[in-house]
Amino acid sequence: MITTIALDLDNTLLNSAKEISAENERVLKQLHKMGKRIVLCTGRPIQGIQRLLTQLELFGPTDYAITFNGGLIRHNQTQRILAQTTISKQEVAALYQDAEQRHYPIDVIGADKVYSIVTLGKSDYESSMGAVLPFADISFDELPADRAFGKAVCAAPAEVVQRVRKEMPTGLTDLLHIVPSRAELLEFLPNNVNKAHGLSQLMAHFGETLDNVMAFGDEENDFEMIAQAGVGVAMGNAIPQIKQVANAETLTNNEDGVAAYLKQYFDLR
Repeated sequence: MITTIALDLDNTLLNSAKEISAENERVLKQLHKMGKRIVLCTGRPIQGIQRLLTQLELFGPTDYAITFNGGLIRHNQTQRILAQTTISKQEVAALYQDAEQRHYPIDVIGADKVYSIVTLGKSDYESSMGAVLPFADISFDELPADRAFGKAVCAAPAEVVQRVRKEMPTGLTDLLHIVPSRAELLEFLPNNVNKAHGLSQLMAHFGETLDNVMAFGDEENDFEMIAQAGVGVAMGNAIPQIKQVANAETLTNNEDGVAAYLKQYFDLR
């Protein structure tokens, strides 16, 4: 039985205008009132989804969100953290050394701000994130050693991201989970952290498993979630790897693909 609907955001629940359409909102609110859990499952930091949680009215006693691609699970109403996995400055140091040698930018995302390591060159991340979190332009030495971080990212043109990932040294791939969330954004996560990992922790909290989850996604950072969910649904605009492991495919994110599949599956009007 599907009790929980897990939703990637960019290019899945959100259309090209970065908005939840009226139809997606209507159907998700209908299912929420029927007792289904609606879980936003994203690479964004928690501050980056507050307006979406508000729009969908996800502040009930069993409403949680999963951010940092599975690294943080937090109760929407009380803000109590259910589970969290982070990276340290020591792990960022290994990444910084590689970025310095191979000339690519990195930003490190903390609990309350983003640290742009500008000695590597200013990245595109601040312009794409907007005003969700404050940015601090610093050198690597100024990165706080006593803080834990949700992730680091390389925001750059797609060809740069592709090159950086292709030539990534084995030492880093053993140390961190490295995955693109879109063509222009490469994410460096705590080892073994992914959306399926976060969802497994959340479902265990409710005495359930991933078999009780229906998940929607489009990109490589959704792979484990789509592959391991009871029902994994690929968007019509999803990359081929996601479509290959999904149980079903729906319309694109600009065609209310989430709502279309949910209406069909749950026989909604």
